[in-house]
Amino acid sequence: MHEKIPVNLITGFLGVGKTTALLRLLADKPADEYWAVIVNEFGEIGIDGATLSGDGNADVQIAEVAGGCICCTTSPMLRVALGKIARTGKGGARPDRLLIEPSGLGHPAGIVDLLRDPMVASGYAVRAVITLLDPRHLDDDRYTGHQTWRDQIELADVLVLNKGDLADADQIDRAHAMAGTLFPPKLAVVDALKGAFDPALLDLALDTTRWGDAGAASLHAGNGLQALRRRAAAEVAGEEAAEEVVADQPAAMVRKTQSSLGSHSCGWIFPPEAMFHSARLAALFEQLSSPDALGLAGLVRAKGVFHTERDWFRLDWVDGMAGAALSAYRRDTRMEVIVDATTPPDWAALEAALLAARISV
Repeated sequence: MHEKIPVNLITGFLGVGKTTALLRLLADKPADEYWAVIVNEFGEIGIDGATLSGDGNADVQIAEVAGGCICCTTSPMLRVALGKIARTGKGGARPDRLLIEPSGLGHPAGIVDLLRDPMVASGYAVRAVITLLDPRHLDDDRYTGHQTWRDQIELADVLVLNKGDLADADQIDRAHAMAGTLFPPKLAVVDALKGAFDPALLDLALDTTRWGDAGAASLHAGNGLQALRRRAAAEVAGEEAAEEVVADQPAAMVRKTQSSLGSHSCGWIFPPEAMFHSARLAALFEQLSSPDALGLAGLVRAKGVFHTERDWFRLDWVDGMAGAALSAYRRDTRMEVIVDATTPPDWAALEAALLAARISV
């Protein structure tokens, strides 16, 4: 039986330097490895594929999909390309790695969903999603106001702040500050010039020892949560920390707790294939408005990203209000709560409610 082919997405908005980054990765790849690349361009005339093919990459298989976006999970073109690459390669060999460059106008979360489809996942293993960001774009609402730009950043496991030679120090500092507010936190945030970053980041894995309040993201209060429920029904850096891996079928669960200066947090992480019932999650977050019922007196914050039977959702509770919005995040399902209290609460009632929202498989 063949080993699964590691696959990375190299994402980012138009003009951010994805193709340049790909060229650098291909130039630095191990000499004894054979890689494949799928390039998707929005226009009918492919340029990036020609650039990659003609840049001394004779030992690289290039598959080009032009004339639209491959990010839809029903895209037959991407399925066909993945099937061909998994079966054959240079001299009949399967590639040691696949890199996918989606269109800068695409929503690449759909590609991750497709790669985790059981039929596709039998041949591929999703590795870190790399998103390139030009720090100068933070000053331009054509980017910051664009949902695709925001989704690409949210999906990233690794955020590469590219074109640092063109941005000023303040723009770079603000890009790092923005990245530090993101929840869930990124596995890495790095600076890059001309698309060059450490290839080891391609295999950067989730470290469950990294946990903490990444700050408050924008809250979609009230209407988003109510809409989610209708559809389905028809932070603290700790001095003391504890982690436990729970044998919790059908998928292992990681629980982390922290306490510092009168604040206490507890977080749960599930693998991406774990699925939750959206209506039950909505009810749970609404129940947080009466925190004493869950033994959470002093609750100040709750947030999470969940894989549900409907889609992936970001849920928030702050200042007595609960909200929900679609999320591009795909690394795992996770929830975190923060309580201000003299002693740590008993998290058992909340954990039981969270597990009760999980869909049995």
